Amino acid sequence: MVVFGCWRTWSRWRERVIETGNSGLPNFIALGKQKVPTGFNLVVAVIGRYEEFLATLPTDLHGECARQIARRFSVGCRTGEIYHGEGGHFAWLEQDHGADEQLEHFEGLKALFSAPLLVGGHMFDTNVHFGIDRNGQFDTLTRLNTALASASEALKSGRTIEQFEANRLANAPWELSLLARIDEGMRNGDIWLAYQPQWEFAESRISGAEALIRWNDPVRGPIRPDEFILQAERAGRIDALTYWVLEQAISSAEAMNALGSRFQMSVNLSAQLVDKPSLVSATSEIVLRRGIDCRLLTIEVTETASVYNRPAAIKNLLALKAMGFRLSIDDFGTGEASLCYLADLPSDELKLDRRFVSRMTTSDRDCKIVHSTINLAHALGQQVVAEGIEDITTFDMLRRLGCDLAQGYYIGRPETFEQLRARYLSFGRDGVKSFTSC
Repeated sequence: MVVFGCWRTWSRWRERVIETGNSGLPNFIALGKQKVPTGFNLVVAVIGRYEEFLATLPTDLHGECARQIARRFSVGCRTGEIYHGEGGHFAWLEQDHGADEQLEHFEGLKALFSAPLLVGGHMFDTNVHFGIDRNGQFDTLTRLNTALASASEALKSGRTIEQFEANRLANAPWELSLLARIDEGMRNGDIWLAYQPQWEFAESRISGAEALIRWNDPVRGPIRPDEFILQAERAGRIDALTYWVLEQAISSAEAMNALGSRFQMSVNLSAQLVDKPSLVSATSEIVLRRGIDCRLLTIEVTETASVYNRPAAIKNLLALKAMGFRLSIDDFGTGEASLCYLADLPSDELKLDRRFVSRMTTSDRDCKIVHSTINLAHALGQQVVAEGIEDITTFDMLRRLGCDLAQGYYIGRPETFEQLRARYLSFGRDGVKSFTSC
């Protein structure tokens, strides 16, 4: 009996440790074991800039920061049990307010964060976004995952609330199992890299390629990159996906450069990752382990307003440039702050968006925009890559305007590494004649 009593006491203690975060608040493991009462919603709140603020605090104040936030939520939603997850996520159960009162309720909760947090003498201004699950037919863990996805979507879009709508329920099993599917796809080859070649006008040769992720799911077939990348961002898997792409691109860059002439490999960096504190250290670990010359790799960053912490993003990109990576501003001219981004970021190249390139042979205005952008980039010591080239007329016009690099279906469609290598060797033997006939 004594042994059994000790074991039962130890089991209760172990359960409390597992289900309690460093803040002393119950965590999402504990929430997942709760049964949601009928007529209750599961709400997840995400705090903007939470990790950034924690980085400025001594470690012993991290728990106090979480508890202060939880107290504000507890007052606003009148519940004593607030659950604390990772990355500034908090959750609770509350009675359904109905569609009419819902927005007013959450705007009231948001107003509680109009006053800054004060933790150990450190002041912190923030905002909050909410994800709601009202689907009583799901189990608690499923509802928690859907609310998490909705909260992340609200943060990304800048909206106060997002709800896991009924029209998304058909895709729920897919979204909620995405983590395992991505890991499996990277292991078994369902997820792979395609390479679109880039033509260098000055040397009349293929001198690089952009690595583009592809997914052929055995059940759903080919999945559009913008679809599964968005889902990966929602599920928190964009980090693993990006670093996997970097590893594969390094292998391809090494193989192409072993053929002789310098070959530049470009990879895309998600706006969801560019401002993360772990980006530089994780990237550094990969390139040091692989022993790659970072100057052979170009990081493409889309000029986008969805980068939440712009100063942190610029800091990370400067650190990557200091390591030797070339920086490229992708889709230049389509963002909300093109010139600001160009001024803040010491990039090495601009990639002209295809919507300008595709119309330049029929629109004098677009042609002048392209010409002016090329001149601006060259004045700043940068190269210009034109995307979306589909015919020889556009190709020749860009050559005359002084564009540095060309990319598009006229040069080559995205293809496997073996196809890229064969194309590269073929152009090397046959020269420009082979290219202009393609």
